[in-house]
Amino acid sequence: MKKLFYLAFLLLIASHSQAQNYYMYDFRSVPDDELSMMTENEEHFWSKVAQDQIKKGNMTGWAMLQRVGGTSSEPNVLFYIGAGSKENIDNLYSSFGEGSENVMNQMGEAASVFVKRGLNIDSRRVGQAVLNRVHMEFDSDWTHHNYVKTNFAKVSNINKMNALQGNVWGKYIKKMMDKNETTQKLWSASTLVSPNGNGYDWNYLTIDTYMTYGDVLDGGWTKTPSIPNLSEINSLMGGQFYKQAVWRVVMSVNSKGEFRKH
Repeated sequence: MKKLFYLAFLLLIASHSQAQNYYMYDFRSVPDDELSMMTENEEHFWSKVAQDQIKKGNMTGWAMLQRVGGTSSEPNVLFYIGAGSKENIDNLYSSFGEGSENVMNQMGEAASVFVKRGLNIDSRRVGQAVLNRVHMEFDSDWTHHNYVKTNFAKVSNINKMNALQGNVWGKYIKKMMDKNETTQKLWSASTLVSPNGNGYDWNYLTIDTYMTYGDVLDGGWTKTPSIPNLSEINSLMGGQFYKQAVWRVVMSVNSKGEFRKH
């Protein structure tokens, strides 16, 4: 079980149970002239807050990702915030407050004055989603990845989709990773917990992760795959995904509190 938690981040963590697998996606639309400052703030301050809280058991992972491709009307920055337990989700905002105070105190009073001034920028937040990860498979040598493809779907029967994803696609992609017939590093499936309802365009998310953008584009297959019958899965989401987006991992903190700049 320690290995599963060690391997977790983004978008990216194995759970003790479905009820203990919560995480948040935080979507931002950041203008080009603000992106550099936001990235610096995340690297030099907020990633340290995440490290502080992960080491205290209040979070399970953190990552900043930047969208590759797409249109200007879509969010261009995505934050993954791993919580794990329901209690950690409940306390997430207070955990960030505690972590911020701890990091400020480590900097000292004089330095913190300038840090607070630098952090005083618009978050450019355009949406947040709380999800519950129900399945995850990963390559045996996986420790991290550089690209994430998010596959959003509007599913008519969540319970049936969960069963099919685990028994059909999850088992298949795990076999392909174990046989080195794909360079994909990780796959997971999650249900949207909040917000939910008919007014939203998606309620289910799967992700595929890779080391290179080229592998994202062709699925990382080393030879032509024999794809299993996905007709039931496709029918549950109206024939296709609502939307797919590709993200480059800019930086991350894993479940041991270790920072990585990708």
